[in-house]
Amino acid sequence: MWISESIAENAQTSDAFTAETAFSDGKTVRLSGMQSSCVSFLPYGIESVPPKGETTAVIKAGRTLCSIGCKSGGDLELEPGEIGLFSKGGASIVLKNDGRVLINGEEM
Repeated sequence: MWISESIAENAQTSDAFTAETAFSDGKTVRLSGMQSSCVSFLPYGIESVPPKGETTAVIKAGRTLCSIGCKSGGDLELEPGEIGLFSKGGASIVLKNDGRVLINGEEM
């Protein structure tokens, strides 16, 4: 108990927050109400440009603001353990737990 209390007393202000995406060009993300841009971080091999208006999670690493992803809100109805990719235009790929792959809702 005393360890968690000590950590809480000495903790700095949180450097994580959410903000609305105002603009993104694929390399940087501009957030609503902020003067500086963020660098976008994603898992290796995945690229994404968050559309305007999406809620973005941001952390501060030193002096750099880093966008680490957008709030999930797709309509893919995933089960625990499944993976879904979707675009703003409606294209989707779902990897199902039973080994099936759905592309735009159709089994491949």
